[in-house]
This record gives sequence, C-alpha cells and structure tokens, in this order.
Amino acid sequence: MMRNLALAVLSLVLTLAVCEGLLRVFGAGVLPRPDLYVDDPVVGKRMRPGWSGDEFQAPVTINSKGLRNPEIPYEKPAGTYRILALGDSWTFGFRMNEPDAYPRQMERLLAQSAAARGDKRRVEVINAGVVGYSTDQEAAYLRSEGWKYSPDLVVVNFYPVNDTHNKLYQYQKRASLRALHPLLLELYEFPQHLYLRSFLKGARRTLKQKFGALRVKAASKVGVEDKGGRALAENDWTGDYRPGARGWEAVRTALQDIAAGAREHRVPVLVVLLPDAQDIARYRDRYHPKIEPLVTAAVREAGLDFFDLEPTFAPWSGKEDEILYRRQRHPNAEGYGIIAKAVGDEIDRRYLAPTTAREVVEMSGIEPPTSALRTQRSPS
Repeated sequence: MMRNLALAVLSLVLTLAVCEGLLRVFGAGVLPRPDLYVDDPVVGKRMRPGWSGDEFQAPVTINSKGLRNPEIPYEKPAGTYRILALGDSWTFGFRMNEPDAYPRQMERLLAQSAAARGDKRRVEVINAGVVGYSTDQEAAYLRSEGWKYSPDLVVVNFYPVNDTHNKLYQYQKRASLRALHPLLLELYEFPQHLYLRSFLKGARRTLKQKFGALRVKAASKVGVEDKGGRALAENDWTGDYRPGARGWEAVRTALQDIAAGAREHRVPVLVVLLPDAQDIARYRDRYHPKIEPLVTAAVREAGLDFFDLEPTFAPWSGKEDEILYRRQRHPNAEGYGIIAKAVGDEIDRRYLAPTTAREVVEMSGIEPPTSALRTQRSPS
C-alpha cells in the first residue's frame, strides 16, 4: 500500500511538472493575464503597477506606483494643495470609470471652489483606495508609502461594514518569515511564481466573473432581484464593534498609528464615516447608533478630525436605488457625487477656506509645517 501511495504521489508531481513545463513553453496564448493584485509583506496586497484591463465591470488602469490614479510624482509641485485619500472599494470606485470615483469628482469640485474664491493653488486628490482594504492596511500603506507624496491633508474613508475585518493580520506570517530569514519567505512564496498556479487562479477568476454576470442577467430577466451583493447588508455586521474584539482593536491601533504619522509630518487627518447605504433607514435606526459613538471616540482619542456622512445620506432613505449601482452595496456615479460634494465642502470649510495659519491650526489641531505657513493666502 505504501508503495502504491508513493507511486501515486510521484505520478501527481510528475504530471504537475509536465503541465508547468508545457505552460512555460506554449503558454503565451493560454496563460491568463496577470492578476490585478500582487502580494506585499507590509500591506498584505498591492495593485500591480502598470496593470490595465477590465475589472469589476469597468476599465481599470493602474499607474506605475500601484494606484488607480493618473501618473503622479512623489515630489509635490509648488503651489499645490495635495490630498491623499485612503480607503477600500468605496474610494477606489468599484464598477465606476476612474473619473466617476469620488476622489476624482471631489478634486474637480475643490478646484472649482478654489478658483471661485481666487485661490490660485492647484488642488490634487490622490486616489489610494484598494478594493478590500481594511483600516490597518490603510495605516500600513500610509506609513510605508503614503507620506512620500507629502500630502497637505490625509482623508481616511472608513466603511463600517467590513473595515474591521483586520485583513492585515492574515498577511503578518510573511513578515514573520522574512524576519527569520529572507530565504524562508522566498520558499513560502515560491508557488506564486508557478505558471500553473497563475493559470488555475486566472481560470477560476474568469469563471467566477462569467457566472456572476450570467446570474445577474438571468435574475433581471425574470424580475428577481439578485441577492448576491446584499449579504453584508442583510446580516448584522456590527458584531466586531465592542471593546476587546480583535477587529475593532485593530481599527483603534490603526488610527493611533495614522495619528502618530500625522503628528510627525504635521499634517491634518480627516476620518470620514461612510454609510451602509443599502438600507439607509435600518442603518440610521439600528446600526449607526451602535457604531458611531465607538468610531467617534476612537477618532477623538487618536486626535484626528471626524466627519460623519449619515446625515448626508438620510434624505435618500427609500430611494437607495437612485444612488447605488444596480441594487448592489456600492454607489453609482451619482452616489459617489454625493460623497464628493459633502466631503469636499467639509474639506473646503476646515482646511482650504481659512485665510490665516492660526485658523488652520484651530480647525485641525495640528500645527502645519513652516512651508505650509508660508503658502497661506493673505486675507483679501
């Protein structure tokens, strides 16, 4: 029996080796395109620099630094007010063209507002949103990469439904292996370099997207609402919002990490509480009263600024289909426009419209760098 088992294992290994070899020799037209994501031992995953294609039912182009953003240098041009927007799919612009994502809409609105009051500074909003990111990953990205852009303001977009999922924890084993010896990390990640793994992963992704599209299409033909995207809304997702829960404590730690960087760089941080917009009445009456006090307290404890979008979305209760993408949990272009207008107005009021350095300090609580004081406009 042991001999037969050994032969079976050896046959499987040889078969996989042959498949790997065939893919390397003849796989140019068979191997799926590289995935949008690459593993990263610091933030868990990053978007692949230079990637381009259709993803999430929309064209997606990733710049050379791994962001869904036009090419942008680390060095900030003179006369520029730069905002770094951190977040997950709500910031990335899920199923939207890049110009319809809320950071880009907000950039246009802020530029219009600045021009209207005679502010000659150029406003830039960097979209650093990554689908699936949790707050701890955003903090890790800001620490390792985000501060390189010398932002004048950091906006942390907190989506309460799943930002407590503590996804960075799942990737910390890579950092542990690398700390022991880089070779151990290389051995652990070796399967990722196999053509066979890329082929199977790409085939699985393609089939999942095809079946998902067919499911939605079939449901619409018979007048049945597809429930696939509503799972998070129909379940009570507030279980992590309690002291001691790993996910919630990870959020608190991430906010403290972000605040430490903000103090070091003397840059204000605005935490925006996004809504669960699938059922605004339920969110307003059941979920928001439970989570908002905890989020507000954590943000204030970290010494960061806070803005809650629940009042902004309250008028859309019962009209969610007008602002969501095909009854899914993500906004459509109009929904993102609502966020862009509300957050842009708040940024304008708090950080851009003040005309003296003292007003900026009073509103943000963080002393701006000397260079920022020199670029403040004089009262007209």
